[in-house]
Amino acid sequence: MNRLSWLQKLYWTQFGKPVSERSLIRFLIQNEISSILEVGMGNCQRIRRIAKLAQSPTGVEKIRYIGTDEFEAAADPTQHLTLKHAHQVAGSLGFKASLIPGDVGAAVPRVAHKMGASDVIIIDGGMNPEAPENGTIGPWLNRLAHQESAIFACSETGQDLVLVDSNRLELSIPKAA
Repeated sequence: MNRLSWLQKLYWTQFGKPVSERSLIRFLIQNEISSILEVGMGNCQRIRRIAKLAQSPTGVEKIRYIGTDEFEAAADPTQHLTLKHAHQVAGSLGFKASLIPGDVGAAVPRVAHKMGASDVIIIDGGMNPEAPENGTIGPWLNRLAHQESAIFACSETGQDLVLVDSNRLELSIPKAA
């Protein structure tokens, strides 16, 4: 992924859209990451922004991206891409992508068992940032995140993504080297 100039960093942190993702944008600009989990990919607009902003650490050729979505099975297909098109988008952006179809209740356990922990976790709807241990995803967080993971979540799709206080969670998985 490309390094941003100071002007690009200023633009993205102060004026980047959507405003609801500013905390995520700031985190991506300030930190190097090697893996991302996005629960609820939608129309792939966020992954396109992430590709512009994410910086991988030295020695990591491609950032691992795991995305879950209902894809063709979504209630509103105009807001979701097909699985094939989402794969094309993720691959063209330079990610090492793994896309998992299904609703949150089905996809998250598969990710937890097969993929392991990620550096950044984005949950767009379905998790209360004030009580992350509750809900469908909460019981799986200790398998989806490691001690240094950043978890961004909101209760309803489209709300402001908030950095979850991971001190409230019992994350026993150490970060992989």
